[in-house]
Amino acid sequence: MKVLIAAFAHESNDFCPHLTTREMFEFYEGEEVLRHLPVADIFEEAGIEMIPAIFAVAQSYGPVEEQTYLYFENRILNVLRAHPDVDGIWMFCHGAMNVQNIGCGEYRLACDMRKIVGRNCVISFGMDLHGNIEEDMANQVNIFRCYHTAPHTDQPDTYRRTAKALVHYLQKGWRLFPQLRKLRMIFPGEMAATTVEPLKSIIARMKDWEENDPAVECASLYVGFAWTDAPRTSSTVVVVPSAPEYAEVCARRADELAELAFARRREFGFEVLSLRPAETARSSLYEMEAPVCVTDMGDNPTAGTTGGSLVLLREYLKINDPAKRVLVAGIYDPAAYACCRAHEIGDRFELDLGVNIDEITRPIRLDVVYRGWHDILGYDFITNPPIRRSSGAIVSVGSIDIVIVNEAIAFTQKVNFASCGLDAASYDVFVTKFGYIFPELKELSRSQIMSNTPGESYQMVAEFDYKHVIRPIFPVDDI
Repeated sequence: MKVLIAAFAHESNDFCPHLTTREMFEFYEGEEVLRHLPVADIFEEAGIEMIPAIFAVAQSYGPVEEQTYLYFENRILNVLRAHPDVDGIWMFCHGAMNVQNIGCGEYRLACDMRKIVGRNCVISFGMDLHGNIEEDMANQVNIFRCYHTAPHTDQPDTYRRTAKALVHYLQKGWRLFPQLRKLRMIFPGEMAATTVEPLKSIIARMKDWEENDPAVECASLYVGFAWTDAPRTSSTVVVVPSAPEYAEVCARRADELAELAFARRREFGFEVLSLRPAETARSSLYEMEAPVCVTDMGDNPTAGTTGGSLVLLREYLKINDPAKRVLVAGIYDPAAYACCRAHEIGDRFELDLGVNIDEITRPIRLDVVYRGWHDILGYDFITNPPIRRSSGAIVSVGSIDIVIVNEAIAFTQKVNFASCGLDAASYDVFVTKFGYIFPELKELSRSQIMSNTPGESYQMVAEFDYKHVIRPIFPVDDI
């Protein structure tokens, strides 16, 4: 038996003013694909030949440029055309890829692959739980399952579980399809953390089914991605049967899970204290135990923002308390980064900071001291070694240190800070452009605030001017 292995993933923010282009993707072909996806041993042990296609994954940003999508899709389809007799396909696909002039990237890819391999090939996707799933996906992909954690800590488990399910189907000769239910609700990820209720209990039920119910191969609740403005934007339930005789049982399980999630829709909220920007600065400096981790929720590059908001920096500059050490990591501004790199360490100079896209990125002039620059390292999956993700120039304005980056990045991992020579825990407050509190951020801090800032990942989705989302939908509509 032969299985094609690939990854093609992107989370697309329609409120970001730019497109995601080809050079923004981390791209590998051939055997390198297998080294970046933790599933090869599963197929090897089953005696299944692997046909590696591509690994193409980009950080969240604006919609994917049409030609960029077609370039990567064709790389996958060309491998399939060379091996039309593959028995299975295993892929990592995010679930919220939105493509210029095309729409849902994952659905388009699944349909185009089906045209080549036909209905007998078994397709399995490991996915992110922030996916907006086309209803017809359940007629194109046999197995798909999303992460059970947000913040995400179970990516390898999800990929391996869907790979094992694919092997199971192939060995049994099954060509089953899952049960899917669309829910009329949508939340930003920060209001759907799996560490707190109601999602904690909902996830626990799905895990119990996967571990103890012989009928259920995989169970998923996609909370959706609120910043894609499309008809498919909503939460989705998917239950994959473990054998043909369990199709009706899984239909009932899907109904049960959908009813449970929708019934608890008004309970979704932030994991930790959430404050507006001015309150965030005052409370983090004077009312909470240090070190305090602050996340800039409205400008979260992992949700597709530009990463250049100055909103929280402005608030800390207003207070400018020399007795309090603050770190802001990192603000995207390639021109300011280049300006810093032209100086020597220790130089004092005036710096214009701000990419000038909108009101929250309007430039400010700062009197800074240059502290140096570093390549910023990070890992994509925790099982992979860290690689360069961006570069950062560090400047000081009094007791405030600022990391200015030439590529947008969210500092969520210890290695992000360490590669810059920074000890986040030594500051009274450290600010990162992110949403919920990633596990490693909790380890670095004693207190946390999720700051409800403006930006392209603004949390108050009920205030959004959606053009394409199917209405009514909670909480935009009171249903």
